[in-house]
Amino acid sequence: MRVLYLIHRYSRTLGGAERYIHTIAQRMASEGHSITVYTSDVVDIEGFWKRGKRRTLARDSWHKGIHVHRFRACVLPLHSYLCYLLSQVPWDPVGLTLAPPGFILPGLWWAVVTAKNFDLVHAAAYPSLMYLGAIAAHRAGAKLILTPCIHLGTCEDDAQRHYFLSPRMVRLYNRADAVIALTSRERETLIQAGVVAKRIYVTGAGVDLQASQGADPTRFRRAHGLPTASPIVAFIGHKTEGKGALYLLDACEQLLTERPNLVVAMLGERTEAFRQRYWELPSQIRARILDLVELSEAEKHDLLAASSVLVLPSKDDSFGIALLEAWLHRMPVIGARAGGVPDVIQDGVTGLLVPYGNKSALLRALSFLLDHPNEAAAMGQRGWEITRQRWTWEAVYARISAIYKRVIAS
Repeated sequence: MRVLYLIHRYSRTLGGAERYIHTIAQRMASEGHSITVYTSDVVDIEGFWKRGKRRTLARDSWHKGIHVHRFRACVLPLHSYLCYLLSQVPWDPVGLTLAPPGFILPGLWWAVVTAKNFDLVHAAAYPSLMYLGAIAAHRAGAKLILTPCIHLGTCEDDAQRHYFLSPRMVRLYNRADAVIALTSRERETLIQAGVVAKRIYVTGAGVDLQASQGADPTRFRRAHGLPTASPIVAFIGHKTEGKGALYLLDACEQLLTERPNLVVAMLGERTEAFRQRYWELPSQIRARILDLVELSEAEKHDLLAASSVLVLPSKDDSFGIALLEAWLHRMPVIGARAGGVPDVIQDGVTGLLVPYGNKSALLRALSFLLDHPNEAAAMGQRGWEITRQRWTWEAVYARISAIYKRVIAS
């Protein structure tokens, strides 16, 4: 099978959507399929709309049997404002291609128009990429699969859903041969928006059960000068307001004041809003917040092995792979009642759910898990059992592979 994937960045160490496509592409290549990836040269996600962010120098490359084409992203003056205005144009080649955050990839636009020799096109994560994937599938005479990874936000947060569930996006979903949702909640939202139910499949996301082997909590503490007795609260994700990073920082001031031996470790890409909020904190509080940007997979699992709780108080997660990574270490988790997370965390069973943006509720949940180690351990153990049963990459890949075969045979 000859498969083309479209994803905004291509690396297993970045966000959940990138990891999802990266893992599936690698498994397809290992089975002997011909795999091509169209992506950008952006490393920092803000590089799509801000100048001066990190880019990769590699353009075309081969990685484990996968041909990766990286196209240069261009940033316009007043980029976000202009892309918002252009997204209102009713003509799809402009309105959908430039939908916020506004991926301007001229090389990619040309590549999809001239696409050929593909049997299946799988595009994910953003309206513009899914629209360009539809163009590529049409030009190549290939089947089309879309994975929106919709950030459902909170029930009242219509802005989160606007571009993914607009009437013209619903028309695009209904042109696809299959639409993959990560949770049942996402599937029901798509159906309510008008997507034909029989086109939608739920796969979830996965984790490698072997990833936690060899993790060493002492090694993490030693690397960052932390005493053995200091409990650690971990956060893994893009440090944005939507991911809950900013109101976690707000909670840190009270939490760390009340618990003088506690440390908060926050791993992920920084944003300017995060930097500003971080530096507004008192110096004695900042000293106990580890602001980590990049760790290897082994170092990340050292962090998780050393931590007592993982916090993901996000409204911008369509699933939340970091939750599965925490459960590999039998660790309890805290998530927000928003996005796809409530379909992943069983409240009171594998972790705790709190209202998004509610600092008091977040502090109560953290205090409960830190002060009740037996209950916390039971939640972490149950999370491990469910992850092993349902959320391995082997299980997820089997579901996706079955969808591919069904679509190709149809």
